Amino acid sequence: MPTMTELLSKPQNLPSVPEVVRELIQSFNEPEPDLLLIAGKVAKDPVLSAKLLRLANSAKFGCSRQIATVKEAAVRLGTDSVRNMVLACSLTGSLKTVPGIDLKHFWAHVFDVAALAKQLSKTQGNKGEEVFTCALLYDLGRLIMHLGLPENLVLRICDLEPHKGRAAAEQAVVGFTYADVGAELAKQWNFPDSFCRAICYHYHPLKAEPFSNEAALIHLAIALSILQENIPEEEPEDWPHAVAERLGLSWLQCRNEARLLQEQGHGYAALIAA
Repeated sequence: MPTMTELLSKPQNLPSVPEVVRELIQSFNEPEPDLLLIAGKVAKDPVLSAKLLRLANSAKFGCSRQIATVKEAAVRLGTDSVRNMVLACSLTGSLKTVPGIDLKHFWAHVFDVAALAKQLSKTQGNKGEEVFTCALLYDLGRLIMHLGLPENLVLRICDLEPHKGRAAAEQAVVGFTYADVGAELAKQWNFPDSFCRAICYHYHPLKAEPFSNEAALIHLAIALSILQENIPEEEPEDWPHAVAERLGLSWLQCRNEARLLQEQGHGYAALIAA
């Protein structure tokens, strides 16, 4: 039975991100990151630069004038937005195939959750970029487990998931969860502790001590993403009311933000299609 440490010690199980992205991750620990320094580093990676500019010029993010350089994208869109764009561009290309997972569908769902979490965070008066980053990473552990666990264990987890839920199924079969794996990877990549805690506790945010606002927002965003095709007028019976109440968000607010995002889109479809 592989341990989580063994799983994360094998490079073939892990997303492969460019060195420039690893350097960019360090800027999440800086109170005032150097915008132009970040842009200069990204510009040295032609593949990453091309993806970033394609995303920055897509209908959702595009300005009246075409953005031609990484530096211009950084100046016009801001450090936080560009940093998340670079991370998204890198992550979507970090793994080419994962047994049993459609990566386009996987990333489409991750971007939906990230965009919803950001939208909900904005209703609290925040910019929402930090929770967007956390949400980009929240499900990475699932990919790593599919890559690194023996097939019979993955199939056993899949069999139990409809009855127990994914995290409980994983805990029963291997003794740790996708959230544990994702949080540990974020720690190894030197993301701030608050990001690691958000990833670790997103599926049971009320257990986090101290409370993680980001974990709770991701939890609500996941619940909303499941309803997105048919968001009801009234609060669903299985809506995580206690989590929403802790965040100070009503069902009406959450419903309206989800519907608004449905209408406007989040812009990352251009990246998935690339």
